Amino acid sequence: MTALRLAVLVLLSAGLAGVGIALTHVGGAPPRAAAGERAAHAAQDPAAARATLRAGARLVRLGPARLGVRVELAQPRPGLAARYDRARRTVTIFAAAGTAPHRVAHDLAHELAHAVDVERLTAADRRAYLVRRGSPRAGWWPGPDASDYAVGSGDFAEVFALCHAASPVFRSRLASRPADPCAVLGPAASRIAARASKVGV
Repeated sequence: MTALRLAVLVLLSAGLAGVGIALTHVGGAPPRAAAGERAAHAAQDPAAARATLRAGARLVRLGPARLGVRVELAQPRPGLAARYDRARRTVTIFAAAGTAPHRVAHDLAHELAHAVDVERLTAADRRAYLVRRGSPRAGWWPGPDASDYAVGSGDFAEVFALCHAASPVFRSRLASRPADPCAVLGPAASRIAARASKVGV
């Protein structure tokens, strides 16, 4: 492996770790060349990446199509795990092959929460949610290019993911991890999720 390729892998791993995706572990010693080559090949293997997405999607208890949302896979991007495009009603997952399925599940459920939020929730629903979270004066939307983990929309998405995905991940900085995340979401979000549930399908 060239020094340039090793440097790229290290930067990619560090960037994705910031959003909870571990592509490779970067320790105090440099990885062996053979292991690095295998990791680079896996990250570029479309079939393996699709299998990773399917494994994660199976851990989400909601069907995206039942929410009118498409899910697509894209090449990994440093610092970006997933996103929701409202105009296209599409969740894009930036996951490499080998990403832990529970992390993919969490990121997918987080973005589905954004779809529920922007398409279905009212201003009153959002105010009531912030009260339940003990942060009635918090903002709901993040600023341009800012993380959403410290505002209402991101906290809602993290709690929604806790409720609807088999994952222990929780990244919100607005409030602490709730003991009963499904109860915190509120009646509107719960009704919407019930209609989108894969249970019994």
